[in-house]
Amino acid sequence: MVTDTSRGRGVTHMAGVVLAVVFLAAHLPFLPASLEDLDSINFALGVGHFDVAHHQPHPPGYPLYIALGKVAHRLIESEARALGSLGVVGGALAVFGLMAFFRALDADDRRTRTWSIAATLVATTAPLYWVTAARPLSDVPGLAAALAVQALTLSATSGAGVIAASGLSAFAAGIRSQVAWLTVPLLVLAIARRPNIERGRVLVRSMAAFLAGGLAWGLPLVALNGGPAAYWQALFNQGAEDLSGIRMLWTTPTPREFLLALYYAFVAPWALPAVAAILLVFALVGAVRLYQIARTTLATLMVAFAPYFVFDLLFQETVTTRYALPLVVPVAYLAVRGAALLGTAPAAVLIVGLALFDAHIGGTSIAAYARQDAPAFRLLEDMRTLAARPGTRPPARVLAMHRREDFDLRRPIAWLGDEMPTFVRRLPAPPKHEWLEVVKYWNSGGRDQVWFVADPLRSDLALVDRPGRAGAYRWPLEYPVLIGGLRPNEMDWYRLDPPNWFLGEGWALTPETAGVAEEDGHGPGRAPIRGWIRRRAEALTLVVGGRNFASDLAARVTIAVDGRTIDEPTVASGFFLRMLRLEPGALAGPGDYAEVTVSADTVRLKPDTTTDVPKPNTTTGAASAANDERGVRLQPDQTNDVRGVRLQPDQARVAIEQFDAQSDDRAVFGYGEGWQEPEHNPLTGALWRWTSERATLRVHAGGHPLTLTLAGEPPSVNFSKPSHVRISAGGRLIAEEALSSSFLVHATIPAELVGGGENLITIETDQIFVPAERRRRSRDRRHLGLRVFFCELKPAS
Repeated sequence: MVTDTSRGRGVTHMAGVVLAVVFLAAHLPFLPASLEDLDSINFALGVGHFDVAHHQPHPPGYPLYIALGKVAHRLIESEARALGSLGVVGGALAVFGLMAFFRALDADDRRTRTWSIAATLVATTAPLYWVTAARPLSDVPGLAAALAVQALTLSATSGAGVIAASGLSAFAAGIRSQVAWLTVPLLVLAIARRPNIERGRVLVRSMAAFLAGGLAWGLPLVALNGGPAAYWQALFNQGAEDLSGIRMLWTTPTPREFLLALYYAFVAPWALPAVAAILLVFALVGAVRLYQIARTTLATLMVAFAPYFVFDLLFQETVTTRYALPLVVPVAYLAVRGAALLGTAPAAVLIVGLALFDAHIGGTSIAAYARQDAPAFRLLEDMRTLAARPGTRPPARVLAMHRREDFDLRRPIAWLGDEMPTFVRRLPAPPKHEWLEVVKYWNSGGRDQVWFVADPLRSDLALVDRPGRAGAYRWPLEYPVLIGGLRPNEMDWYRLDPPNWFLGEGWALTPETAGVAEEDGHGPGRAPIRGWIRRRAEALTLVVGGRNFASDLAARVTIAVDGRTIDEPTVASGFFLRMLRLEPGALAGPGDYAEVTVSADTVRLKPDTTTDVPKPNTTTGAASAANDERGVRLQPDQTNDVRGVRLQPDQARVAIEQFDAQSDDRAVFGYGEGWQEPEHNPLTGALWRWTSERATLRVHAGGHPLTLTLAGEPPSVNFSKPSHVRISAGGRLIAEEALSSSFLVHATIPAELVGGGENLITIETDQIFVPAERRRRSRDRRHLGLRVFFCELKPAS
């Protein structure tokens, strides 16, 4: 006779088989097209030749995972697909480990069968679980092994079962070392729960089994890598690298980093904050319910996963989402227990609906992930292809990179080996000063093309005139947070010929370069800042603009070319912009480049009792008029008393935020009155400027009709109705639009409206807001209208 218990186990087993088969079928067509993360490259190198000292793979070595990889590689030629298949098979096998663990967790509850199936469904369809299983990494196989050991530990009815689980726990750490954080605490709890009479014996034998399980792979691992001293050195070097080169809460103990760590632990695994919020609310309800009726179960769950959570929170890279994979398990279980309080039918609808939605997110993500090679390998392949193309200019190339790319691309380059193009020189990549190595190269006479691999989040290449981007390499995932922390990640490739101009230290053209200048103590008020302009016979238009930050100091800004002063305005507090015409022959001289310098000194304004100097319009962020235009002129290093205004020398607080230099026949522009300072988001790399209600572009058109392109954020983010925007030039309206969504505006400006020397293009919007009037803690009184991410003026085609 078949009992209810055996029938229930059969149903659970069948549900597990169906879910595992569906998981396999949904993943096998989407194995990775290439290696991607540094760890995956290290694993692939280890499959070819196992050498932990050379990070093949990285310490501690993952010997059992590499052994499985070698077996898979015999069946599948591509290392990436072979290792990816291990993750897919591991994800399918973990279905049975999850069900067994959840059943054991609720062994005394007759409804455990339903809960175990539901919680397994939620966990295995979690977008992070779904995507990570397809990656050529050890995370999912390691989790599958850990779940099996956890299930065995909880279901052990005798000391022999606990002893066996101890041996398997240490053995499974040979797949992934983090397994120990998920299994050892539960083993300690299981031993503590044994009867007093056998606890000591079980403890000793469990320790012996654990030692044996670890030695089973540990001894061959150490022997194959040169003995204990060599292996320890490799392990020590890896630990030092992790603590110095990776951002984690332990090394960055700030509230922001703590909140970021919680986000990546509990929100990012579900891709969408809304989905995460639903699950976390039900998980909290489930935890409260367990505390009320089953504290032992809750305590067991906490022992199983809380130590790993603390380890992950403190000692693993904050933004690497895959490290949160084990935390999906307790969240799924608690969420199901919380949803169960809704009743059977509502809970079933909720759980199945969430699972289907999550599987859709995960499925579309792995389809996009597998569609093409990782960005780093696409970049290197494009480099190789271009270098090998017949007739490609010069065989001599110089390689430069941002610091992150310089580090992250070492393993992909090592993987490609002889397939990499050759370079005559590779420039250093000092942190935050990578562009400066290219400047030094050009100034030392280097004229070969520089191939610069750039971090898209960085903006220091704004210090080079119009760098030509050869390619942008991105992941096509709609939810990139699911592969957060991947290295190498996205990147840009620039092919830099010696440019029309380039700048050195102390310039503030972007918030990043402004921060570096401030950190280094460079700026026009401290010492002249330098740039270089290609020499030419024709006339030139030079644009220099920025801000005087001192509220009570006028700044004398000196602009010189080859040591010869060409402009020396005195500017009051606020914004300023100078557009200068250099006559033909002004750049004549030896060498390819003329040196331009900008320096500043200040004088204190002390209005007397009868005369006051008007303040610049800082509320709207308008560019202030130069004091020499008000009739106030200063002689160098001289105290003046002009119109009752006392001026005293002091150090200038001036930043140069705009620079351009183009021949007289080319279009050039600067941000004039009504534009705010440049801003950026360091997490996305986005750069923008706000307009006020009326913002002007000061333009030299070079005799061409122009096309103005503006792209920005939806005004509806700040306003309840569309913004009415007018663009005019030469006193004539040239474009008028109502903007209620992300905007991209193209406006053609006839040559007759921007003829001659300097002209104005005006952008007006009928809606602005003041942040301080909307947010109680804000002191920002600026008038903000349109948030402009892209502004370009070029000759109309």
